[in-house]
Amino acid sequence: MDTLKPFHIICEDIFKIYKIEDLEVVALRGLDLKVRQGEVVAIVGASGSGKSTLLNILAGYDHPSAGSIFVGTRNLLQMHSKDIEEYRRSEVGFIWQQTNRNLFPYLTAIENVRLPMMLTNEAEESRDRRASELLDLVGLSDRAKHTPDKLSGGEQQRVAIAVALSNNPKLLLADEPTGELDDKTASEILDLLGVVNRELETTILIVTHDPDIAYKVGRVVLIRDGKTSTEIKRSEQYSSISGISDTNQELEEFVLVDGNGRIQIPRDLLSHSGIQEKAKVILSSDGIIITPNK
Repeated sequence: MDTLKPFHIICEDIFKIYKIEDLEVVALRGLDLKVRQGEVVAIVGASGSGKSTLLNILAGYDHPSAGSIFVGTRNLLQMHSKDIEEYRRSEVGFIWQQTNRNLFPYLTAIENVRLPMMLTNEAEESRDRRASELLDLVGLSDRAKHTPDKLSGGEQQRVAIAVALSNNPKLLLADEPTGELDDKTASEILDLLGVVNRELETTILIVTHDPDIAYKVGRVVLIRDGKTSTEIKRSEQYSSISGISDTNQELEEFVLVDGNGRIQIPRDLLSHSGIQEKAKVILSSDGIIITPNK
């Protein structure tokens, strides 16, 4: 990855609080995240950690309670409803895990791909041409006239990718896009996302529970308790995504430090070191040393 590329996503100290009757649920607790243009980043974490909430905020489906968030040149916290509609229409594509949420069942594949373009000023001839090009990109030119019920789960997700790319967005968000697919088909979908990333230079953020995802992308960010806590990177400069696990590549793991200097020490390290409610932080010639408070 060219590290000189500018950041496409900048999230700083993001909070999201949901109010359910008399209870407040904090989904994000000061989350920081930066993603460069054209990079593919996998987001992982336990159920309820805030992964899908982050994606919904980046997609413009939800609004953060506090913090700062930029996608490209847009400040998502300062957008009005009209701005959000235009942003969702032209700058971001979204792929759901449930295939039936991505496609209209009564439209053919090519009609589904054309539909988002009908909300723009794109000429009909141009819409038809781009829809055909996208179906060719995802390998479904021969299935253009089929409705979703005539397509397999993998084919439906391929069409969903084409739909998400219909208005040429710079950012593609995928929430568990392979969660309902078998291993072989899931691998094919990840390979396809790699093609999209390389050929269209689309920035891709993918939420996944795939245990081998660190061997398939250049960077994995772990969210824990509503904050980014750990990052896993390949030792080589790789920024795309593949359906094949490259287990020969060495991985490096880092604890993330947010903009306020906060870190989350993995629980197994805390347990092993005997650190509980308090710790001593000492600056030495070897760096910062954290020890139990005895």
